Amino acid sequence: MFSSTRKGLFALFLFSFSLLTLTSCSTVSNWLVFSPVPIHPLTEQEQQQFNQNKNLGQLDFTLPELASKRALVNNRRNFTAYRDQGEILLQMNSATEIRLTINGQAIKLQPSAHLGTQLGQYIKLDISKFTRDGLNQLAVTSVQPLGAKVRLVIPYASLQQGTPEQVGFSSAKLAQVDKMINDEIAQGFPGAVLVVAKNGKIIKETAYGYANRYHTDGSALAKPEPMQTTTVFDLASNTKMYATNYAIMHLVSLGQLDINLPVASYLPEYQGDGRDTRLVSDLLQHNAGYDPEVHFFNPDNKHGAEFYSIQRDTTIDLLTSKVPFARPRGGKAVYSDIDYMLLGLIIERITGMVQDQYLEQFLYRPMGLNNTVFNPLQKGISLNNIAATELAGNSRGGRVSFPANQVGVIRGHVHDEKARYSLGGVAGHAGLFSTAKETAQLANLALQGGYGLSKVFDKAIIQQFTRPSIADYTVGLGWRTATAGELSWHFGAYASDYAFGHTGWTGTVTVIDPYYDLIIVLLTNKKHSPIISEANNSYYFTGDRFETGMYGSIMTKIYQAMR
Repeated sequence: MFSSTRKGLFALFLFSFSLLTLTSCSTVSNWLVFSPVPIHPLTEQEQQQFNQNKNLGQLDFTLPELASKRALVNNRRNFTAYRDQGEILLQMNSATEIRLTINGQAIKLQPSAHLGTQLGQYIKLDISKFTRDGLNQLAVTSVQPLGAKVRLVIPYASLQQGTPEQVGFSSAKLAQVDKMINDEIAQGFPGAVLVVAKNGKIIKETAYGYANRYHTDGSALAKPEPMQTTTVFDLASNTKMYATNYAIMHLVSLGQLDINLPVASYLPEYQGDGRDTRLVSDLLQHNAGYDPEVHFFNPDNKHGAEFYSIQRDTTIDLLTSKVPFARPRGGKAVYSDIDYMLLGLIIERITGMVQDQYLEQFLYRPMGLNNTVFNPLQKGISLNNIAATELAGNSRGGRVSFPANQVGVIRGHVHDEKARYSLGGVAGHAGLFSTAKETAQLANLALQGGYGLSKVFDKAIIQQFTRPSIADYTVGLGWRTATAGELSWHFGAYASDYAFGHTGWTGTVTVIDPYYDLIIVLLTNKKHSPIISEANNSYYFTGDRFETGMYGSIMTKIYQAMR
């Protein structure tokens, strides 16, 4: 044990050694050319964010640091960036000079000389000419004068516009994707929007077909409404990831939620019939033991009139205390909307807010995603900007009947009956609407962990949630995974084993592939199509039988377009 005096002397020695190392390193590198870089002052809003938060961006630390006795460990970090993109924010305090390297390129900063302002200023350093795709290396080699402290922050990388050839794609091969989808539009498929992003660059954003093509009876409109890249879609079960999972992951990062605790820890009324043994993680992995769904919206549901509800509060009571289990806990995943309806309630109970209010306030609006909403018609989005779905309400062409069903083409309302009629349009399993581009920006969070200066969840949380589960490697914690190619119908033939994503019943699919730094968002309104009868009283939506509506072939062709 060191005495307090010896501890103090040791700390002083270590501090002096660290500064000496910084200075000596800069001396060794004096032969390097100090590259001129653009320097700008921080905006007033950025300065305010800087002062009010202590854990900004993907990196936020104070220099010089004394974390290790090893000279070449301190003051060095990896950070994620894309080529031709990146910046560093600095609070200089009393420092008059700082020297650093980005991927070995030396930079010398003397902010007062550059900007003619006082010490202690906040500055933004443009490092875009030094960055590369993926991991980048930062080293701070000198801070002057002795004893000065500098705070350094690196924001998260964001999606920007680019070209296919910039990131190793072939425009000619991507045109084959266009031909496949347009050929199917000519044969009657309703419409789609496709966004492809690689290495932080959106290289494709294309609209196909029509947002509204058919009458209620399945006949073609005389003047169908063309699809736009700005068209808003019902994401259906992609809600589970880009609403519920993101909120859960955020709450876990904040320490407000432990997925290994019983569900009853957050919903105290969740008791009886084995509910006390169910963990939050069971819901995420779809192995809590529930049936895929309960038709609360229909008084003629298989559980009886007791389970009929078109009131949100009543439905919540049924979910938390009445819905029975269909199988024991554990084992292979059985996909269930009930799991995510309960997860949505856990979010609401922890935050004290309805799920749409919470997500729009903490995530969507701060990200600038103004078209990512629940209940879009109530949030100022025009009916004409939303893709239509089923033709004759939720009747499956007159084959299904229940009192709450609204007739006519469904447009602007969530298609899922449980979400729309039993939970007021806001649910953990369905209800989110968005555009393809905004969905891609949300998907990018699962690669970055945050946006700008805002951290949404830690990288370790991303890895935890997207890792294939032991019980069923086709799912992680909510996310579907491409491991072993078993879900090639979703991910295509060439996705890496690291890819993950989700689908939605209305015709939406997302793929996030960290190995290739690739995001694919294909939003379709395939259920906006005539329904055809088959043998044994079965039927199908014609949109389901097109390659565009089955996803896998489109994904395969996109991967093939990479050189």
